[in-house]
Order: sequence, then C-alpha cells, then structure tokens
Amino acid sequence: MIDVSVLMPAIRVPNWKRMYDSITLSCQKYSFELVLVSPFDLPDSMKDLPNVKLIKDFGHPTRAAQIGLLHCEGRLLYHCVDDALFYTSAIDNAVEMHDKHLSGKDVVNMRYREGSNFSGQEFPPAFWWAHYHGELAALPGINKEWKMSMHPLMRTGYLKSLGGWDCSFEYINHPLHDLMFRVQADGGRLYDSPTTATSCDHHGGRTVDHAAIHDAQTLSDKPKFDKMYALPGTARSRIKIPLNNWESTPDYWQRRFKGTRPTNYEEILALNND
Repeated sequence: MIDVSVLMPAIRVPNWKRMYDSITLSCQKYSFELVLVSPFDLPDSMKDLPNVKLIKDFGHPTRAAQIGLLHCEGRLLYHCVDDALFYTSAIDNAVEMHDKHLSGKDVVNMRYREGSNFSGQEFPPAFWWAHYHGELAALPGINKEWKMSMHPLMRTGYLKSLGGWDCSFEYINHPLHDLMFRVQADGGRLYDSPTTATSCDHHGGRTVDHAAIHDAQTLSDKPKFDKMYALPGTARSRIKIPLNNWESTPDYWQRRFKGTRPTNYEEILALNND
C-alpha cells in the first residue's frame, strides 16, 4: 500500500516539477503518490513518473479535491496546494508522528509558510487555533477549543467516511475549516506538525491568478459558511456528509474560466485581468 497520497487541485503547471522534486526530498522514508486534479495536462518532464496521477476537470477547486480524493490510494492523505515547495524530511517526520502517537481520527496540521515569491515567515503557534481569527471566533458554532488546518495529513479511509469536503463551497478554504470542525466534533484532535512542511507562494486580492479564488471566498463561500456556523452545534449535526456530494456541482467553473477552455496556465493569467 502507498503510504501518502499528496492531493492538490492544480493549475500552476510551471511549478509542478519543482514541487514534485521537493516532495521526493520531503518523503524519503515512505512511499507517496502525487494526485493532481487540473484542466491541464502534465508537463513532458512528469509524464513518465509512475507515482503521479492527473485527473482532468474544469470544476471548482473543492469539487476537484473531492474527485481527487476518490482516486487516492494512500493510507494517509495530505491535502496541499500546487504553489508549495516542501521542506526536506517534513513529510517523513509527520508520518512518523502520526503512526506512533495519533489515533485514527487525529490529524497532523502540516504547518506552512506563505508569502510572495516564497518569502513567508512562520506563523505563531496561536495562528492554528480557530479563535485566533476574529471572523471565526465570532461564530457561535465554532468551539474555542478547536484548531484548524488548511493542509491536513489524516487517514484517507477516515476522511472518506466523513464524506470529504462540502462541495457546495467553491474554494476549499471554508470547507477545510468545516471538515476540521467536523473531525473535532467527532472526537478527533489536531496536532501541529513537528516541523514546517512547506513554503507557499502567495498572491493577494485579485492579483496574478487569484481573482476567481478571492471572489469565490468573499462573495459566495464566506456568507454561506457564516450562516452555517451561526448556529451552535453545527459541526456535530453534520459530522458525516455524502461522499458523492460533488456530483451536484457544475463541471465547469465559470468564475475562473469565463466561458473559455484554456489549454495552459498562461491563459489563466490573461483571464485573471479580463
């Protein structure tokens, strides 16, 4: 069995090979597969790699993650992003921690840095607590004892048993919060990774390739999430959701692609400014 499935909704093809090479240094003791869900093909430099899967889809990122989950064969799943570079031995350290010390419901929060051109610094330990963030602390449905993880490492079978992510959300930020709160409502706990796992590039607001994500979060996902978690007990009432919930989502993300069928990342950049 494969040890780790590294899963990513993905569009940033120019970064993929460099990112893959960093995973090979981060996960040397365990076997891994990289599962990419993207509208684009693999670059020539990756087409012969036996542990890389690419699933083609033009849907939104949460739908992409859910589809990718169904193709993951690893006993553990690590959800990440394709503008990440992985630190040497970080995945090894996290898998060892999970195997030795965590229960089947527990999650390793794979800590990351984030900044323009990979310039981000480490977040303070309090950052990973939900109530550190005012917009989450204000919601009655979010327990002050809960943590959050945007890049979780957890048992694939357990994730599937929970139904994965809620694909009624377009971008995966809010459904990741929802998933981690459902885990904790189900008795699981979140533990910070022993070391920082990745350094991620970052584009703020509507810049570079980020307009669709920014608009999805602010115009659609956040209002929906805030309404959902305005009620105490929300997570406990929805610990398990249908695994096939992605099937009711559009197979084409209009907000990103704007009626086109781009064939490469550069066309995404052009669309971002339209």
